[in-house]
Amino acid sequence: MKQGALSVEGLTKRFGDTVVLDGLGLSIAAGGFTALLGASGSGKTTLLRLVAGFEAPDEGRILLDGADVADVPAYARPINLVFQSYALFPHMTVADNIAFGLRREGIAGEELQRRVREAMALVRLEGLGERRPREISGGQAQRVALARALAKRPKLLLLDEPMAALDRGLREHTRSELKRLHRTLGTTFVLVTHDQEEALALADRVALLDRGRLAQEGTPEDLYERPASLAVARFVGRLNLLEGRVADSGGALTIEVGGIAPIEARPSGDYPPVGSTVAVGIRPERIDFGAGDNARTAVVSEVTYLGEQSVYRLALAEGVEIRASRPNRDGIAARVGERITVSWPAAAALVFPGEAA
Repeated sequence: MKQGALSVEGLTKRFGDTVVLDGLGLSIAAGGFTALLGASGSGKTTLLRLVAGFEAPDEGRILLDGADVADVPAYARPINLVFQSYALFPHMTVADNIAFGLRREGIAGEELQRRVREAMALVRLEGLGERRPREISGGQAQRVALARALAKRPKLLLLDEPMAALDRGLREHTRSELKRLHRTLGTTFVLVTHDQEEALALADRVALLDRGRLAQEGTPEDLYERPASLAVARFVGRLNLLEGRVADSGGALTIEVGGIAPIEARPSGDYPPVGSTVAVGIRPERIDFGAGDNARTAVVSEVTYLGEQSVYRLALAEGVEIRASRPNRDGIAARVGERITVSWPAAAALVFPGEAA
């Protein structure tokens, strides 16, 4: 049976008059890989520090495999945290950095050496044991920090923005390594990040925090394709946002948007009533070039070339501006000043009650 199931119940944390976590509830399955995503100030790092034992909650419970650890000191919890700064000891070798926590637990001799070798092999650091942190790269330093945490065989591994200091190429490599480690070990991983791409690429579950509360929790696909609110849709991915009034709610919603000819949408949830104001979101990659549902004429006002894809700013004939992104498989699809037909499936429109502001 896997260990490392984490549950927080009614978790509240205040710093002076500021409520950082507000009665938060969240459950993480044993053996899963969950990303805590949110803007600065959302409470995600505070949650990580509470779980690790570096802060004490004002209210609520922190359950690890059903046992409340809120009053257990950090050193006694079967939890390890990899810091954003890596926090390596500069005067120690790589091997001694990895061995540090094991020595504090009284592990010595051949058992100590075996655990260090195993941890180094897991993160592919063989042959670097005698080097010091100043003699290795940033990516290698991160792997030393990972090895030090994994050597203690925690039930739960916490990762605090571990790729923030890495360049793009190294981040992509490190993502693959983290996914490999998770598959190999089956340890519960919890990653804190403000990078939505990182969260979607790595985790099998994502918890989006907003001002100390849980805005939505689910698979990466859930948050991107079926956001629970307009705030979630805006935070996760890019969004064209239109505001309109529901004119008809038959088989598909008919929504009047400013000067645009009415558009059709097929919400995955409840249909808002006729006459209500709604915000309509359309992902840029769901805008097609060519005829289809919701077809209309647009003039290309800007093209941003990004290598794999290009982003097009489009002025609709009715004066509304939207953005579309298209892969560059056959080169740039349209040029500035070109008049084109664009469309998007009715099911691609995300509909939320209320105004778009």
